Amino acid sequence: MLRILLVVICMFVSNSLYARSLDFSLSSESAQINYATLVGATNYGRTELGFGFLYNDDENYLADISLLVIDEAGSKSPGLEIGVGTKLYYAYADPSNVNITAIGLGGQLRYRNAKAPRIIYGATLFYAPGIVTFQDGDQLFEADARIGYEILPTANIYLGYRYIVTELTNNTDLTIDDTFIIGLQYKF
Repeated sequence: MLRILLVVICMFVSNSLYARSLDFSLSSESAQINYATLVGATNYGRTELGFGFLYNDDENYLADISLLVIDEAGSKSPGLEIGVGTKLYYAYADPSNVNITAIGLGGQLRYRNAKAPRIIYGATLFYAPGIVTFQDGDQLFEADARIGYEILPTANIYLGYRYIVTELTNNTDLTIDDTFIIGLQYKF
């Protein structure tokens, strides 16, 4: 697992000139870091490549790589940004020695009201059914919701709730994270 963390850190460092955001979130039971970088943009939106790593006090690890296409929802929904795409997951749970690899589909919503532009609402939802969940897993589900405040044009703080669960091949559920979080997101 240390190798995965080192690979993720190397990706952060090597792509730092093209960085878009770096997000740290903590709870009393878990810590997560996410990094996203712009890999393409057109008149129809932008494409972001993301890397994430989560660790909790049950010694569960979750690493992910995502690719999302993101754009404004349209002229009738000012301030609403929608992203859709895929995530490749790798999870390890100790002491049960469970390994899970999954490919999830889903997306994210971000909303900024014109009357209170510093307040940001967000939600993320990804699902990997059994057909694309491998090793000891049968499906994986990730969801989060948050409300944030823009303290600087390049930094947001937020409060939220994160829920990640996987169903194992033996029909038991393994909760990777189920907690309220506080976070800080840098944009550069």
